[in-house]
Amino acid sequence: MKIISALFVIAIVITWSVHQYQLEAAAPVRDTNQPVQTTSNQPIHYKNKVIVLMYHHIDVKESGATISPSRFNDHMKVLKDNGYKVISVEQFVDFMQNKIKVPNNAVVITFDDGYESFDQYAVPILKKYNFTATHFIIGSSSDQQNVHTKHLTWDTMRKLKAEGFSFYSHTYNQHNYASFDQVGHKMGPMLSNPIYLPEKGRVETNAEYKARIEEDTQLIEKRLKEELGNTLQLIAFPYGVYNPTVKQIEKNAGVTLFFTTNPGINKQGADEIFRLNAGTPTLTGSKFLNMLEKYQ
Repeated sequence: MKIISALFVIAIVITWSVHQYQLEAAAPVRDTNQPVQTTSNQPIHYKNKVIVLMYHHIDVKESGATISPSRFNDHMKVLKDNGYKVISVEQFVDFMQNKIKVPNNAVVITFDDGYESFDQYAVPILKKYNFTATHFIIGSSSDQQNVHTKHLTWDTMRKLKAEGFSFYSHTYNQHNYASFDQVGHKMGPMLSNPIYLPEKGRVETNAEYKARIEEDTQLIEKRLKEELGNTLQLIAFPYGVYNPTVKQIEKNAGVTLFFTTNPGINKQGADEIFRLNAGTPTLTGSKFLNMLEKYQ
């Protein structure tokens, strides 16, 4: 009786093994050299391109280039909810110089002028969404704190850099308008032209103009290196104004990318960077999304 029971168990085991072999033989064989296909609900708005956003000041009272914390939060929520991927400006530099790829729907967030409101209002919101940003500062304003609206101190910038934020040039002291003639009929951004010198009663020579820009460029890069240990050199032109002379002086000083105020989306290989002005009180969350969708 024991022999019959043992034979019965063996027969069951053999039958189960044959069945498993038949199932495995019938199953399709996957080529391990092929990538595993995954599904994602994230939309693809664009590939191999980057949108760069521009902000300035954040305050509860909106005006001009100042937006409220709640509006900034709305913009960041739009990015998160619609599949946009915020990358650092350092990743962006490597992408533009053909060194790396970036995710679909890549976005860089930038601020201009160095206002302290970046730390007070923007940073907590950026951290909430696990985003980073870069800030183009005016060196003299951080050094001297001689402006009406408080600017970031170097101590604050060091703290924020340790938390993943970064800081680059908006010039040392060229973020102003100046006269281009004796009577002041012609005025414009200091970076763009030779300016009138009241103490000398004349307009700068081309040599003096170039020397002023070179001195300013060297000084802001020196301060960024001294205070923050910067090695990468980038500039956002004040008022978005520049010319070939200024650009060449900046290049000679080691600047690699030049951030403008011209709208557009960025492709690899260029060194003049388009930015979308998102820091305006008229830009609701829905209008912000519409602005981004123009570049799908």
